[in-house]
Amino acid sequence: MSVLGWIAGGAAAAALSGVLAELAARAWLARSGRYYVWAPGARMRLEIDAAALPTLEPIAEHAINSDGERGGEAPPDEGTYRVLVVGGSAAECYYLDQKSQWPHVLQETLSAPENLARLGARRVHVGNIARSLVTCRHVDRILEKTLDRYSKLDAIVFLVGASDVVTWMEQGTPAKIDDSPIPASQVFAQHPEPPFTWDAQGAALRRIASSAKRRLLKPMDVRERAGKRLAEVRAMRAAATKLVTTPPDAAPMLDNFEKWFERCLVRARAKAPLVLAVRQPWLEKQFTPEEERWLWSYAVGRPYHQKCTTYFSHEAAWSLLRAVDRRADEVAQRLRIPQVDLMPLLPPDFVTWYDEQHHTPHGCRLVGEAVAWALVRASDPSRKGA
Repeated sequence: MSVLGWIAGGAAAAALSGVLAELAARAWLARSGRYYVWAPGARMRLEIDAAALPTLEPIAEHAINSDGERGGEAPPDEGTYRVLVVGGSAAECYYLDQKSQWPHVLQETLSAPENLARLGARRVHVGNIARSLVTCRHVDRILEKTLDRYSKLDAIVFLVGASDVVTWMEQGTPAKIDDSPIPASQVFAQHPEPPFTWDAQGAALRRIASSAKRRLLKPMDVRERAGKRLAEVRAMRAAATKLVTTPPDAAPMLDNFEKWFERCLVRARAKAPLVLAVRQPWLEKQFTPEEERWLWSYAVGRPYHQKCTTYFSHEAAWSLLRAVDRRADEVAQRLRIPQVDLMPLLPPDFVTWYDEQHHTPHGCRLVGEAVAWALVRASDPSRKGA
């Protein structure tokens, strides 16, 4: 055989080996791959833009444990009171440091000796799998794919509702709510589902290699001037050409929220002996001109991705949030799920909030302590395994 023949044969063998390896990787993911809201081992350091977010800490670090939760590694099940937090951006706490997010405050508060004694535990672990702009339908998809991985959960805490309202407004308040299948990539940072491609970027082999790299090396993703885009989206709201003061009939959105919220609670209750519904709060007050500078929410359209010129007035948005809150209360009462109403506990000021929906470290301290108190009060140690 000529030299060229040997080269061609070698290239063909290498190509075939690559194809077989990729097919094997796809088969392995289909058989053994798992779903994670956040990629295990991922780490991120946000250097907060002080002009955009002056009330937040200058550095916000994220660390994802091997269960795909924002939080430390979970201790052994025995003697551990394990809590899972699910919800949207107010629970994700994206711009807040790991130790300032309210799920960490919850863990810290529950770990006080007197609380451990009441929980019948030696230690507490709180994992946070909340993700921005997930409606209850998305949360149900998350729970469907992740709960089976946990050998033990003592409590599942929900903070949901605002994303259902915001998403409906962004979509132009449609009379029919979208119920098309949710792509895995929309809610999971790491998952085994297609699509795959034959280039390096979309190959199953790359997914597996990236996952192994994160778990072993835990590289740090550094993002400078995090939050600077907020200045632009705030200016967009200030320049709105149309203000919707009376929203259309919200029954489709409310019925959809009720359906999926109930499904989430039922699914969670089948896994954990305690499910807690934390009613989603919002900042409601008469804003001064200075405070108006910090507001950006309730657009028709997605302000982080497109130019928006139509917004809902705050009064109109508050009416929708109140309606969702009433539905959440009705569902929780019907299912006998304990609740926490945060609205009376959170001062309507910019010490507690940094915009209409999200909390400062001080606000997170108040939220975490309130949720901890509710869990301790609602916990029944006789229902938990040792």
